[in-house]
Amino acid sequence: MAERKLIIRLFAAIGTVTTLCMAMIALFNNQPILAYPLLGSSALFASSFFLGDRVEISSLIVLYTLYALMIYLVLTGGSHGTGPIWIFIVSPVTFFVRGFKRGIIDLIIFVICVTGAFYLSSYFKFYSGYSVYFPIRIIASFIIVALLSGFYEYFRQMYSHRLIELVQKNEYLATRDPLTNLPNRRYAMEELEQFEAQQQSASIIIADVDNFKDINDQYGHSVGDEVLKHLAELFVAQLSENDMVARWGGEEFLFFLRHKNKQQATQFANDIHHALSQNRLDIGVNQLAVTVSMGISKLTADVSIDKAMHKADELLYQAKEQGKNKTCV
Repeated sequence: MAERKLIIRLFAAIGTVTTLCMAMIALFNNQPILAYPLLGSSALFASSFFLGDRVEISSLIVLYTLYALMIYLVLTGGSHGTGPIWIFIVSPVTFFVRGFKRGIIDLIIFVICVTGAFYLSSYFKFYSGYSVYFPIRIIASFIIVALLSGFYEYFRQMYSHRLIELVQKNEYLATRDPLTNLPNRRYAMEELEQFEAQQQSASIIIADVDNFKDINDQYGHSVGDEVLKHLAELFVAQLSENDMVARWGGEEFLFFLRHKNKQQATQFANDIHHALSQNRLDIGVNQLAVTVSMGISKLTADVSIDKAMHKADELLYQAKEQGKNKTCV
């Protein structure tokens, strides 16, 4: 938006200065019929500078002032019959302001209006210096330039959309764990840091899969991967809308429970234990009971992320020492 605003103001500045200079020249040459519309156009171009952040309104003022001025120059011939030459600047400005689809519609209407202006200029003798072939060649040349500008705008938009999609996909992949499709450690830390800056309270849970090394050794790493994916699905199903679970690393997961106190976080952990006991992982003909140990700590305005994480980690190992499949607060 900032770049668009800058370019629109650049268009307005060029239009203001150009039309003002042309108006001064017309006045000097004693051409008031040409000078006064140019002065009016200059004022309209300049008015877009006083609209602040209303970029769309500014852009439409610039564009339709340009249209009106071009049609007037065609009607009157401008200075020594050179007025119609200026219409070639219309197509690139139109596509920038209106985009590809709406730009095509505007340009079709503009061509119809210019054609009519040539006809009216001849019919009412506004300007009699045009040859028979001049309007046809000007309009044909304009259509060719407009088509070329349109092709450029179409492919520019197409590649721009592809680039945006690629950037968004890369941003998504950079913040996701490829195995579980959960947010990764980097994304979780960004969320925690943003929340910490707001000086609000939350609960943090670090969960670790019990006996994960034994699972890998006994059943193989492919089953270990299935365990992590199974847990990720179950964890996500237990989350409320404002909460988050991320893969913290290895077989560890981080729960970030916004605005939840100790009792609510403890109840959430108990729900996780219960859900795991009710949902075993199918591995061929057997079912594998998976459990986790968890440590819960509080993140507040007085407790930093590092302190909260360190405390949750200590409590996690305390749960392990007490026999696993437990939660310590």
